[in-house]
Amino acid sequence: MKFKVAIVIATVLLAALSLFLYDESLKKDVNINVGWNNKSSRKIKETVHLQVPETKYDDFFAEILGSDNWENAKKLYRKQAGLTKFMNGDVFSVTTAGNKTISYDLHHYANNSKGEKISFVRHGKEYVMKNEPIKLEEKTMLRFYTIKSSLYNDDPQFYNIAKERLIWDWGILDKLKPGDSIAFMIKGIFDRDILVKTYGILGFSVKSENIGDFTMTAFRDYIYGDYFVSGHTVVLSPPGFFRAPIDSGRITSYYGTRKDPFNKKHKKFHSGVDILAKIDTSVRAAESGTVIFAGEKGGLGKAIVIDHGNGLRTVYGHLNRFLTTNGRKVTRGEIIAGAGSTGRSTAPHLHFTVMQDGKTVDPLLYTYERVWTAPFDISGSFRTLSATRTIQLEKSIDNKKSFFIKENKLSADKKR
Repeated sequence: MKFKVAIVIATVLLAALSLFLYDESLKKDVNINVGWNNKSSRKIKETVHLQVPETKYDDFFAEILGSDNWENAKKLYRKQAGLTKFMNGDVFSVTTAGNKTISYDLHHYANNSKGEKISFVRHGKEYVMKNEPIKLEEKTMLRFYTIKSSLYNDDPQFYNIAKERLIWDWGILDKLKPGDSIAFMIKGIFDRDILVKTYGILGFSVKSENIGDFTMTAFRDYIYGDYFVSGHTVVLSPPGFFRAPIDSGRITSYYGTRKDPFNKKHKKFHSGVDILAKIDTSVRAAESGTVIFAGEKGGLGKAIVIDHGNGLRTVYGHLNRFLTTNGRKVTRGEIIAGAGSTGRSTAPHLHFTVMQDGKTVDPLLYTYERVWTAPFDISGSFRTLSATRTIQLEKSIDNKKSFFIKENKLSADKKR
């Protein structure tokens, strides 16, 4: 097995894991050097961290670590520790110096607060087993990247975490070019310097010649966030496949099975996304096409259906009024209606559905252009919430550093 001449971070698509170097000697905010090397050492140590996926980790670990190395590790844990299987979510680490393996470390987590580190440390030709407790902590950190190839190639595992949580804006990740910078504010559970579990991304800052410089922060929960710019400048997302049907929309309900808003004891499939809007807020065509329906459509009330060709259609429901007609050709971003609360609706909003070949698909599988200002219902509280986050994100970008943040520096979070 060959490792690069520097400490490396093994990023994998199968789990939510990131590695950061934490300097325990610093009591203030800590800089985390994520591109370091150890040239002063006579024998350079390299550590690979892998988080155990749900299934089929055996072949994967053998490919990453080398068959002989992985077989040796399995033998030690089976015979001396009595472990025949690693648990999903645990972290397995291998430290080497040159061609020699120095130690194996299995971080086993009992829950979100504690765990156990089971290590085999090399002494001569033998390995000695050691056990020590692990204390897990909930922390917030800034993760800085300078793009080398693309975020997907540089850190595919984190790319997938970010893509899942950026909702409307994950297309930004694909538009970052070599030399661009991006910093993420991440909330999660850490095993000292290893991100074990991600609660969510609270914001991100971009510095790019291609798409500009801006900072966006989330208002909603940690799992999914609607991201908006923290200032007052109106900017449009980088070009996407669709134009968002509501300029500054906030998604209030997602695609898939959910509790029926009228009978919360029952679950019902939701065929699109709901976007909060005032009565008569402008509704835009997501893509150019032909209006094939404009009228009453059952529970959707007043609705419009646009055919975009190649089996692709979009549906706009609960409208208050029509600003287009059946049979008319519309262009991408053109205003076609005013939002409303007609049909089976609990409050003014837009129901937006995407259909491919007659079947509904998750609208958030597509990328969108949208205006990034916070919508009417959260604009004031959002500015207060985003202030401290913006300062920290821009600090990470300006200094080109990753670091942990003390919780009292994000006091605005506690007012959410």
